[in-house]
Amino acid sequence: MINNCRHIFRSRRLRMSTFVSKINRISGKMEWDFREDDYDYKQEIARSAYADMLHDTERNQLYYKGLEIAIAKLRQKGQAVHVLDIGTGTGLLSMMAAKLGADTVHACEAFKPMAECASKIIAQNGFADKIKLVPKRSTDLVVGEGKDLPRRANILVTEVFDTELIGEGAIGTFTHAHKELLEKDCIVIPSYANLYVQVVTSDLVRRWNQAEDIVVNDSRVTAPDEISNCGGAPSLHDLQLDQLPMDTFTVLTEPKRVFRFDFTGKTSLPFENTSILDCTMLNTGLVDAVFMWWDLEMDPDSEIILCCAPRWAHPTPNDMQWRDHWMQAIYYPYSRLSVAKGDIVKVISKHDEYSLWFDVAMETVKENCPEERPICRCGAHISYGRTRMGMINDPDRNKIFIDVLKKNISEESTCLCISDGSLLPLIAARLGAKHVYTIETNHMCKRVIKEFIKHNKLQDSVTVLDKLPEDIGETDIPEKIDIIIGEPVFQSSLLPWDNMCYWYLSQQFGNHLSDQCKVLPGKMTIYAIAVNYVDLWKIRADVGICEGFNIQEFDKIIQKSSEEVDENVEPHPLWEYPCTAAGNQQQVLNIDFTKSMTDTLPEDRCICLNVASKEPCNGVAMWVEFDFGNSHVITTGPKQPIKIGEKVVWDYHSKQGVHLFYNNQKTRCSSESSAIDVKVDFIPKEGKLDFKFSPKWL
Repeated sequence: MINNCRHIFRSRRLRMSTFVSKINRISGKMEWDFREDDYDYKQEIARSAYADMLHDTERNQLYYKGLEIAIAKLRQKGQAVHVLDIGTGTGLLSMMAAKLGADTVHACEAFKPMAECASKIIAQNGFADKIKLVPKRSTDLVVGEGKDLPRRANILVTEVFDTELIGEGAIGTFTHAHKELLEKDCIVIPSYANLYVQVVTSDLVRRWNQAEDIVVNDSRVTAPDEISNCGGAPSLHDLQLDQLPMDTFTVLTEPKRVFRFDFTGKTSLPFENTSILDCTMLNTGLVDAVFMWWDLEMDPDSEIILCCAPRWAHPTPNDMQWRDHWMQAIYYPYSRLSVAKGDIVKVISKHDEYSLWFDVAMETVKENCPEERPICRCGAHISYGRTRMGMINDPDRNKIFIDVLKKNISEESTCLCISDGSLLPLIAARLGAKHVYTIETNHMCKRVIKEFIKHNKLQDSVTVLDKLPEDIGETDIPEKIDIIIGEPVFQSSLLPWDNMCYWYLSQQFGNHLSDQCKVLPGKMTIYAIAVNYVDLWKIRADVGICEGFNIQEFDKIIQKSSEEVDENVEPHPLWEYPCTAAGNQQQVLNIDFTKSMTDTLPEDRCICLNVASKEPCNGVAMWVEFDFGNSHVITTGPKQPIKIGEKVVWDYHSKQGVHLFYNNQKTRCSSESSAIDVKVDFIPKEGKLDFKFSPKWL
């Protein structure tokens, strides 16, 4: 987290530099970080995510085909061709239009770094005299002699879509373009979009949104009515839906088209709309979620279709394009509904200019889906997020916690919980602990946990402290702590090992602890394994030549910015991004939480990850395991034993650490001696943990 407190000075080279106050995610302490003043600018470039789109071969080729058809149609009519490209990015679509013989091509790009990059790319490919690039938003363009556009265009080509289709302002962009920038009988690429939904029942998906009871002996920890009856977070749950195993959900309806968007200008695009469909239930169950995806019709005759459906609903499932810029999404209905096979259920879909939301009803519609986008009022869905909610509801995970606490808690136990938004204090209280204290410095988490405590009538057993550890005195915790417990999970954590913040916080309670205080978990182990990412490598790989156009200038800019601002390891939920094991897992670092952090020596060593003979490898995956003793382990990594050459099955509720080798689509081991050296630099007192990776076959 970065606050607004900055000290700025000039270096001898007159470059502005900045000391930025930020939180150390490992130690939990605020510290100063030295950064060049253009750090945020470079980070914005590195995060622009254009590379994924440029690796989307299907997208590129279908846009090219759509342009070819549109230009041919105008030529057949004897018309000159004037193309407008809104949001040109690297200039790819504009160069396609120019190469196909458009008379004029005008492109606009509001993101200044990309506009400058596009200008260089266009020139390097020989189109500087054919394409005029305007560094503006399309809504700021002016048509007229000597203006941005000398005349209205008769072909519009644009890609202004996101996972939600309309989330980047597509409705407003097309509406303005038709009103101010395009001829009346223009051709638009794409011409139409169709949005589909499918209603499902799923224990796994439901747990990402709705708090469930935790059975503790003969009792339960239950969610307050405010949380149970909440419609959930207003934002979509975007994910690689195609990676959700088929045995984790049951479809209740066939895929249904709920909206059709006409981008041609023949009819007005509604800024708000509602669709109500009567759907026959294919199975019995709870209506837990609505799956959503869309497709694009790339030509006026609707013969070229770009489909973003998951595999089971895709027209060519064996020839699907992987993409991360357009995924699928899950929406959670506002109403709780149980249905039986054969029931007729109304599926209600709504959208405004930027958002979608959905509901279901048996009969009356008026009492259901809100007219405006619903919001979370309970605070839990905002505080926790999807994966955290799923983590709290995970029955396997909760069973481990209950088993551990059963073995360690007695009616004389005084417990301290160190984790953000954890229900462990309530579980400990249900198991008979004398008293439980829990640290909640996050305002939203504190509110949610207090509601859980009140609802479960545990006010006399659980005390919430909203102070930092160093501010907690004897009056706050008047008795000695016998057990420190944690999941551990913290809101500030990004990478799995950031949760060792638990260790640093627990060290600050020395005066409050009994001589025999137990620390649970007692150990944390970081693991790493060489892997072959099936598709994830594309987000960091060079584009080079794309559809015959040289895009290397883009590669240079992205690589330079990424090298300066990106972390060496980044978090990704690897269950969504398949990889196969290219070697055996290896312990990278072991940390004993029962030992003093100040007495733990720094580590500076190298671990060698083996790479199996002839097994492709383009990166490293990393995770942590927390050891609670007696073979009770919570993992953020594989759910099943790893086998070389086979797909790794990852935990659904955690993000793993990912390192990708640059240009890793070309990285292949070639002999049994291939390996990856992982250099570990750990300084406990400073909360510093860095990794460096050196593939030996490169």
